[in-house]
Amino acid sequence: MEIIKLPAGETAPKESDCISVEEQADGTFELNTSALSACDPADDEESMAVIGSEPYPSYAAAEAAGLAIAAEQCVETVYISRS
Repeated sequence: MEIIKLPAGETAPKESDCISVEEQADGTFELNTSALSACDPADDEESMAVIGSEPYPSYAAAEAAGLAIAAEQCVETVYISRS
């Protein structure tokens, strides 16, 4: 999987598979993801999204969870943004 980390505040291109990690006021991190399944090209495309996850204690934990979701969906290229 190709991982493209964007500069802080920059958003992923529309229609891309992406992970967004947002730092909360209390120091925890919230994860948002959007990934189109690419595991079986013969199947109809299926989207997987996480919006407003439970809080993660660190940026690394939130990013790792997002990458795990992308891997489960067989994503080829994923963009990671942070805000």
